[in-house]
Amino acid sequence: MRTMLILRGNSGTYEDEDGKLCNYDKGALHEGPAIELARRRGFRGQVLDVSGDPKRPGGTRNDSPQTLLALRTFRSDSSVKGLYGFSGGGYNVWWILTGMTPDERGRLKQVVVVGVDTDRPETAYKATKFPGGSWDLIYRPNHPEQHMREPAALLKETAAGRYRDRPLEEEDD
Repeated sequence: MRTMLILRGNSGTYEDEDGKLCNYDKGALHEGPAIELARRRGFRGQVLDVSGDPKRPGGTRNDSPQTLLALRTFRSDSSVKGLYGFSGGGYNVWWILTGMTPDERGRLKQVVVVGVDTDRPETAYKATKFPGGSWDLIYRPNHPEQHMREPAALLKETAAGRYRDRPLEEEDD
């Protein structure tokens, strides 16, 4: 069964699914839409329960706890063939891709980046930018008025696809 690691955004107070303010100490994410998108793309979604925050304020994300955990998880589990990053987790996806070897990148089938600002544009995540990369990319930039709702908006635009009537155990690769 293919697995997609789902990376949360930064910690802090943001709106939950009902529009109420909620403290996301493990990182902001409306999990349901992210997990469902993974399923629609033929993956089992696995949310990493660590925020997308950099290691220290103003620091880079190459050594953030989330980036390091995602790389360790990817390297220890050969079923991981997809990455989904929301907000801060989306920025961390770039650092994860940068930290992988060409052979590791070759294992990825899908990369999803949701809710990042245009300072990290879609072109930065394209497989052609990374030796060994050949993944499909879904990129949805941040719309500040609906930041927390970006995963749901992306899901709404994503067809159920051919995986809806197939068990997750069935793989294409």
